[in-house]
Amino acid sequence: MGKIWIIIQREYIMGVRNKAFIVLCFVAPLFFAGLIIVPTVIASQPGEDRTIVVCDNSMCPDSIGYAFIFKDTLNLKFDYGMVYKPIDEVEKFYRDSDNVSVLYIPENFMGGCDTNYEHSVGLSCILYSKTEPGMNTTNLLEAVMTNQVQLDILGRNGLTREILELSKRKVAIESQVDNKVSDADVKFMAGLVLGLAIYMYILIFGVRVMKSVQEEKSTRIVEVIISSVRPFQLMMGKIVAVALVALTQFTAWIVLSLLILLPVVGAINDKKLDFTKLKDNNSVTMAMVNETSGSGTVMNMEINEKTIEAMDTIGSIPWGNVIPIFLFYFIFGYLMYAAIFAAMGSAADSDTDTAQFSVPVTVPLMISMASFVVVANDPHGAVAKWLSMIPFTSPVVMIMRIPYGGISTTELAISMGILVASFFLMTWLAGRIYRVGILMYGKKVSWRELGKWLFYKG
Repeated sequence: MGKIWIIIQREYIMGVRNKAFIVLCFVAPLFFAGLIIVPTVIASQPGEDRTIVVCDNSMCPDSIGYAFIFKDTLNLKFDYGMVYKPIDEVEKFYRDSDNVSVLYIPENFMGGCDTNYEHSVGLSCILYSKTEPGMNTTNLLEAVMTNQVQLDILGRNGLTREILELSKRKVAIESQVDNKVSDADVKFMAGLVLGLAIYMYILIFGVRVMKSVQEEKSTRIVEVIISSVRPFQLMMGKIVAVALVALTQFTAWIVLSLLILLPVVGAINDKKLDFTKLKDNNSVTMAMVNETSGSGTVMNMEINEKTIEAMDTIGSIPWGNVIPIFLFYFIFGYLMYAAIFAAMGSAADSDTDTAQFSVPVTVPLMISMASFVVVANDPHGAVAKWLSMIPFTSPVVMIMRIPYGGISTTELAISMGILVASFFLMTWLAGRIYRVGILMYGKKVSWRELGKWLFYKG
């Protein structure tokens, strides 16, 4: 054990002193933070102001028309100074204005208010601009016009605004699990992120162990090291050391990312995130949805209640149980795969040989990630349960199921026990391959040859 500890110290110090390790510790958090901060900052910019000159030639549904249904927003100002002028005159007057658009409501809009043909009339307006007004602007105009047209059609048929609002009410299905509100989508995302973290950790640092073993073998340094320690001790020391280096790097990423993100995100004024909020009352709720036409035009200016519900669901996940279970599968899943990768590295003399052995080893990991849809649809189904028991897939699949809850202590204990037993078995098998392969040169090794190494004596 003393020699293994010496190897761990040596490998760990070499790992954390590596320039790539130091650079990544600081660059990666900046990259991760940038992925969040940059889009947030960009979205928080209010953008350029634009004036919409309304030109209504429809005189529909009455002599006033649809001109005055628009209200100014943070970045849009509506000009009604030329509302009933001919479009040729208005469009010509503003043709050279960069931040001015002309909204033209034509004479035949709503069929010229011909109620006999209102089911087949065109509902098309034109927005004249010198520069692109942007998707938010056109969506807002469409939503306001659609809402008003719906009200007019209902009014002609003897229905009121209140009836329209009632007809747009949505049915909400609140999922309660064990008398607690549950959001399966949020739990799915939490499980997917945790499973992906384990998948990436095993893959990246398992391959690092394999490359490190292969490099020492190709440079013949291992021949000197083996004269002082047993091959198994060298393999275990290298596996544990790389695990500690990885945990150190992950911890640094999390801490530095939080130190960067929390002050910056907290300083952003979220009131500027939605440029379509009304100027006169930023708290006004204005949700206009074109549901009847199925076009999907949605302009929702209210506080996103789903975000609040999602945060409540995230808070309701028993993180006190999830985190220890995550760390268990995180560590033992890596240790089992790292032992296999170390054995494959000892048997390979070139990158071609490495690919020959590493691809089959990574297939179970790929299967575990590909099963996320099955887990999401039925986290307690037979497929999810079996994949949670198989040691090569359980580190990813079980942690994807944990946020859903409902996993019995017995089931969890069996899965953990199988993983631990598999770790010791794989380590023993890998050690027998490692002791032969680490000193084997110039021979292309096959899977049959690896099987023979398992039974070599000595």
